[in-house]
Amino acid sequence: MSPLADIVRKHNINITSYADDTQLILSLTKDPSSTKTNLQDGMKDVAEWMKLSRLKLNSDKTEVLILGNTPSAWDDSWWPMALGTAPTPSDHALNLGFILDPLLTMTKQVNAVSSSCFLTLRMLRKIFRWIPADSRKTVTHALVTSRLDYGNTLYAGTTAELQKRLQRIQNASARLVLDIPRNSHISAHLRHLHWLPVNKRITFRLLTHAHKALHNKGPEYLNRRLSFYTPTRQLRSANLALATVPRIRRTTAGGKSFSYLAAKTWNSLPTNLRTTSHSGGNSRPGSSSSSNPLPLAP
Repeated sequence: MSPLADIVRKHNINITSYADDTQLILSLTKDPSSTKTNLQDGMKDVAEWMKLSRLKLNSDKTEVLILGNTPSAWDDSWWPMALGTAPTPSDHALNLGFILDPLLTMTKQVNAVSSSCFLTLRMLRKIFRWIPADSRKTVTHALVTSRLDYGNTLYAGTTAELQKRLQRIQNASARLVLDIPRNSHISAHLRHLHWLPVNKRITFRLLTHAHKALHNKGPEYLNRRLSFYTPTRQLRSANLALATVPRIRRTTAGGKSFSYLAAKTWNSLPTNLRTTSHSGGNSRPGSSSSSNPLPLAP
């Protein structure tokens, strides 16, 4: 699959791959006509490469997702006729187990997680009476709460109502593990289990990615989205390890981006946490010589 990326990048198309699952990403906001030409030419070259490699591009398994709340210029003419029937834009797409909708609200994803987790909890309830508490905690984490942690950075910026629905899953899991009444207060029990509330888990994971990105220890596509703030003249803020917060046009969309939300959340940390040097990495300008790295795992 390696040559595939080189082919599409020649046509100014961004590409992400996981094994043989490939996604092409194009922006329609700058120059739709040029984008259309790039897509057509790029897909024709892909089709030719696949033919020479004795592979087949299955248009029936190809999905198109238009992100944004404005009408798109997409129509059948965008799709090269040599590749078969043009796919109809979908109202959602599955990406590594996450359901993405056009507005990135994560509503469909939360619906799916909620349905699956509560179904699992109902099945576990039937057998947990014969299982010790420690084993119940292990099983519940493996089958239920791990789903709340998977990719939970994508929940950053979602509505409080969606995060509250995820919190209900965690609350129900804690009550099942500890065998406590349904109407009992849950905060003390979560502390007993050493479980951070869902919104705090989301923030923790976001800050973990931000810390790695700022110290160039994360994946490249995140590293290039965050940088330390460097004032044009010498100011006290130069030694506070602040992240550069990009300007955004609309808080409904730009406010959910990693580059904005991670930087804002990072800057809200106490100074002593921001200025802690990275274990095994290069310290940012003005960092202390502390040998206690910021923890990167819960």
